[in-house]
Amino acid sequence: MSLGQRLFFDARLSGTGAKVCASCHSPGYAYAEPCWVSINDNGKLGRRNAPSLLDVAFLPRLMWQPALGPFERGEMGIGVDQAVQRVNSDPQYIHLFRAALGGFATADGLGRALASYQRTLVTRESRVDRFLANNDAATLSPMERDGYEIFTRRAACANCHHLFPLMPDGRQSSRALYSDFQFHNLGVGYKAGGYDDVGRFELSRLPNEWGAFRTPSLRNSAKSPPYMHDGSFGTLEEVVEFYNGGGRPNPNISPVLRPVNLAAYEKAALVAFLLALTD
Repeated sequence: MSLGQRLFFDARLSGTGAKVCASCHSPGYAYAEPCWVSINDNGKLGRRNAPSLLDVAFLPRLMWQPALGPFERGEMGIGVDQAVQRVNSDPQYIHLFRAALGGFATADGLGRALASYQRTLVTRESRVDRFLANNDAATLSPMERDGYEIFTRRAACANCHHLFPLMPDGRQSSRALYSDFQFHNLGVGYKAGGYDDVGRFELSRLPNEWGAFRTPSLRNSAKSPPYMHDGSFGTLEEVVEFYNGGGRPNPNISPVLRPVNLAAYEKAALVAFLLALTD
C-alpha cells in the first residue's frame, strides 16, 4: 500500500512533472476534483469529470481502468512504459518494488501498486450509517429523516442507488454503498439528437448502453461537486432538480426515470439527507 501511495502523489509519473494522480483525485475533494472535466498534463481539457475513488474497492466493475487508464488516455502526458522507466531509475523505487513485488517495476506492477493503494480509500461512518445500524431516529434531524423516506420511497432514488446492493458473489453488501453497479442513460449530455460522449457503449458496443454511465455511490457526494460525467451540475440541488423532472428525454433513456414532482420542502429534505451521507 505504501508503494502505491507514494506513486499516487509522485509528479514524475507525468510528462511535465506538474500532474500527479491526486491532481484529479484529490483527498480534499473526496478523491475527485472541483473541475467540470479533468485537465490533462498538457493543459488541455479532458473528456470527463474525475469520479471519486472512495470505496472503489467495492465496485465489481468500472467504466475504465482506474490505475493505468490515465496513461493510456494521455492524461499523464507520457505512456506507462516511460513512467516505468522513470520509476526504475530511482534506487528507492527499485528497493520498494523488489520488497513488494519481487523485482523491477513493470506496467503490471505499477498498476497493481496503484490499485492496492486505491483499495484503502474507504469512507468512514456517517450519521446515516448509524441511523441504519441502530434504527435510532435521533441520529438524524426531522428533515433528514424525511429526506430518507423520500429517497427510498416517494422519489425512488434507491431504485438505482441501492443502499445494500448485491455483490458479485450473490451476497448482499453489509455496507451501504448507494449504487446498483449498473449503467444508466439519464440524458445528461444529450443534444441535437446525439451525444458527444456515448458512455459505456464506447466499450461494450451494446445498443442498450448508448449514453449510459455507472451509478455512482452517494457516500461523501457533498464533498465532490460538480456532478455527472460532464460536470454539468454544480450543486446537489441542481442534481435533485434534474431527477425531479425525470432526466433529459432521449431514445435510450433509462425506464426507471420518471418525473417525481417534489414540492420545495421535499427537495430540500432530500438534499439534507444526501448531506448526511458525509463521513
